[in-house]
Amino acid sequence: MIAPVLPLNTTIIFVGVVAVAFVGGRAISTYASRLQLLSGVEYLLLGVIIGPYALGWITPEVLQALDLFVSFVLGVMGFLVGLGLRKIRGGLEVGLAGMTTSVLSIALVGGAAVAAVQFLDPRLLAIANPIAAVPLLSDGATLASLWIAPDALWIGLTIGAAAGVSSVALIDLAAKRHAVAPQRLELLGSLAAAGQCAAILAFGIAMAGARAAGSAEALGLTLTEWGVITIGAGAASGVLFTVFIGREDDSMRILVATVGAVTFSAGIGVALGVSPLFVNLIAGALVGVSSPYAARLDQALAPLHFPTRVLVLLLAGCYWMPVSGWAWLLPLGYALARGIALRFAAPVSAWTFLPGNSASIRLGYGLFGQGALAAAIAISFAQRFTDLASLVTTTVLGGLVLIDLVSSRVLRRYLADQGAIKPHEEVGADQSQTAAPIASDHATGEINRAHSEGDS
Repeated sequence: MIAPVLPLNTTIIFVGVVAVAFVGGRAISTYASRLQLLSGVEYLLLGVIIGPYALGWITPEVLQALDLFVSFVLGVMGFLVGLGLRKIRGGLEVGLAGMTTSVLSIALVGGAAVAAVQFLDPRLLAIANPIAAVPLLSDGATLASLWIAPDALWIGLTIGAAAGVSSVALIDLAAKRHAVAPQRLELLGSLAAAGQCAAILAFGIAMAGARAAGSAEALGLTLTEWGVITIGAGAASGVLFTVFIGREDDSMRILVATVGAVTFSAGIGVALGVSPLFVNLIAGALVGVSSPYAARLDQALAPLHFPTRVLVLLLAGCYWMPVSGWAWLLPLGYALARGIALRFAAPVSAWTFLPGNSASIRLGYGLFGQGALAAAIAISFAQRFTDLASLVTTTVLGGLVLIDLVSSRVLRRYLADQGAIKPHEEVGADQSQTAAPIASDHATGEINRAHSEGDS
């Protein structure tokens, strides 16, 4: 895929905005980390401020010019998530537990989102070609049916897919912030990684379904056929990358090859009309399980994690389109519905696949935090469905902000329940009492460095 040549002023504006965002975000992060308020979502808020509906530094025309770049950034995130599947520990049971938790959350939150969208827009209840119109109850005068309009389904599945995401980076950040041994949070991180994979798969299926419905008359391809084509394209990209990289062990060459593979896969995703996240997830997962140099590759790509998350959150803020009226309650409903869904889904998954594991106690608290991947799903939807983007971006990104305000405290409560930290532990006080001055300075540096690499 050949990237378009951007106008000079667009390039200068975007580079300047990114530089300001990094500097401003770091300043906000320093202040917020002391109060333990935010853990990365400050970049999202900065994106809103500089976006089309606030200061206007990034206009809709600039976003349109940056469309392929945005697809590339999303592709990088998808590839990193797929490659991270190799880090799942605990065997098949842990992977299934994480994916089941995510799928149940997707179903519960997505179903509620479909109902809410159709309630807010009654015109969707009168369309001629619904996805489903199943009669349920009738009293002779009124017929109650299970009615699902296409637009409501794509919106609901996307919101549900975002709800299925739990942040791996926030778990790593909490381990460093509270000086918890990584082994104590290994299970939680594995569950979150598996859940992220399930969330992207669900979103990819939604986009493939929308593509199949939109091109049914022209191409005559079904959802299954579109899914097979998309998965096959991602798998082919992964195989080609593995063959191309061979026994290469130079970090710079690996990085350049990865950029090329991600760009190619993202281009396929754009050409097929599905998400670059989905295609690159398949490619990254295949590389992670098939390449004998996956660990070396993971190490070489480590510098991409933080800037990718920052760019995704910054761009998400720019893509956030405001809504009106009762729709502003959707972010609150999203946060509450996701919390309720996790309280149900996490115990069910634990009882099914991890019986007797003490780490499953209040597991939903440990998986409550979200991150840049949820924002990436919202961006990817906004790229494809501009006219429907306001509901999705407001719901997911607004909910992300609300969740981020409490996610660190909720995760700390989970750690306290597990006996990993003291209840109501204050990190600074604990360090001053238990660490020598040199050790304390070292620990503080680790915490600040971990925060700079964290997400929401």
